[in-house]
Amino acid sequence: MAKHPRSRRLRKKLHLDEFQELGFDIETELKSSLDDNAEEALLIAFVEGVIEPRGLIYGGSLACGYVCKAGGGSATEEDRAAVRDWLQARAEFASVTVHELSDAWYASMTV
Repeated sequence: MAKHPRSRRLRKKLHLDEFQELGFDIETELKSSLDDNAEEALLIAFVEGVIEPRGLIYGGSLACGYVCKAGGGSATEEDRAAVRDWLQARAEFASVTVHELSDAWYASMTV
């Protein structure tokens, strides 16, 4: 099937080509189960410690979630490294996986 050219306006609306936005998945495993208050405190510390200061947003839980740039734009390799380093520095986590950058709008497309 031939690819039809799209106007700049439509590419922007669809977040394609030069308007593509990137983010990344994270997966973690706790060393031991936390009570609800401790889990909430750790999630708040994560958001306030590395997500908000870098202008990112996070959707998910402690076990898994997705990180992207707040207000549009793309997360960077430096953002990935900062998130990974923050999570790995915490004693509560047995394992941390920070996936590669991927298209924030279309899940099947990786960069």
